[in-house]
Amino acid sequence: MVIVMSTIGERSPNHLRLANSTNTFFYFLSDVTFGINNLRRCILFQDYDRTIYELDTPLSSKVDYEKIRKDLEVPDYVDRLNFHIERGLVTVWAGLNAHRMRELFPTATTQKVVKEPIPVLFFGGAAVRMLCRSANQPSSPFFRELNDIDLIAPRRRAEDLCKLLLALGDLCGTRYHYFVARSDRRFNAMRAGKRYRVRTVKKILEDGSVQSGVLDIFTDSIDLRHKVDVREIFSFPKENLYTIGVNNILLAKCQYIFDVHAAVRDELVRHQLDYRILNYPHYRGDRLLIGIEEKDIKDMCALFLDHEIGEEKNNVNIDKIRKILERDKKFALTFRLNLENILRNETILREIGVPSADITQIFSRIQNVLDAIPKVEKKWSNPWWNVDVVTPQIFGKTSSA
Repeated sequence: MVIVMSTIGERSPNHLRLANSTNTFFYFLSDVTFGINNLRRCILFQDYDRTIYELDTPLSSKVDYEKIRKDLEVPDYVDRLNFHIERGLVTVWAGLNAHRMRELFPTATTQKVVKEPIPVLFFGGAAVRMLCRSANQPSSPFFRELNDIDLIAPRRRAEDLCKLLLALGDLCGTRYHYFVARSDRRFNAMRAGKRYRVRTVKKILEDGSVQSGVLDIFTDSIDLRHKVDVREIFSFPKENLYTIGVNNILLAKCQYIFDVHAAVRDELVRHQLDYRILNYPHYRGDRLLIGIEEKDIKDMCALFLDHEIGEEKNNVNIDKIRKILERDKKFALTFRLNLENILRNETILREIGVPSADITQIFSRIQNVLDAIPKVEKKWSNPWWNVDVVTPQIFGKTSSA
């Protein structure tokens, strides 16, 4: 059984224990119920209406992951053991083969989902893993754990993608199971096609139980503090290794900005987060501007180390970045402030073990970009970015594209 929906009041009397998670419960059901000894069912999520979403473990796979990597021509340096990358690549592959489900899985309950391929692309940290050898090596100073993946698809195909995802557990196995709760349907309806939310298996624990997590699917653009339009990239998924491309990743990373009260400066210093304070003296004196965090600095530096400045495929194309920022001076300012802040934080790179030669290479390429993009003469004392987005807690777990 793949998924069961019930209410808490209907929970099996064979319930034995809860896992150490706020949203994941784990219990055994008798073999009388399923005819199999020690078949375990994990509650993935409890919705606000008390509906629970369950999944049988151990999880199954009906696809050859290594063959999928080969079919997609994924570089060997991309981590084979990371579950988030695995789930993402299977999802990308399924999108490209969405019209072939009947052919590929003739015995599956769900077969024909959509009529045409669906381009699905990575952005965020998973995209950096796809494009950067240095981000995949555990010994590298730019290696960091991935807590999730970020995906984007064409807006006109997003509903088809959601249908495919909801069938993926049946088609490809429960390792790639997705589901939508009632709260997610409400979220999706409110976004009117600009963004979708589904839930999936986020983590497989050592004891075989699983934890669920949320997958946000953006459409056409990454529209947060500033807007990064990626529509032209959907036509060339393979050329950009199924990502939004080096230039768009840099733009998406550097759109991140928010402000906090100046009174928290001492606390920022105490938590060693003062490196995130952006240098912009024209902003109001009672507020501090906060830029990207360390994980994003690592991602940015990995991109600048592994990709040359130029016009070839997967180069950092200064001319393309400049043209985009010339059309949006507010974005240009945020982009510049975040890049300049990396240059001011050489100490962080040395502390995480980046060799001097690599720092020199990275900083040289960043400076080349700064020299080319427009300088913004207008001065803002109040937010010039979109403030109608969720602002994370500076002293808690933050998330940025």
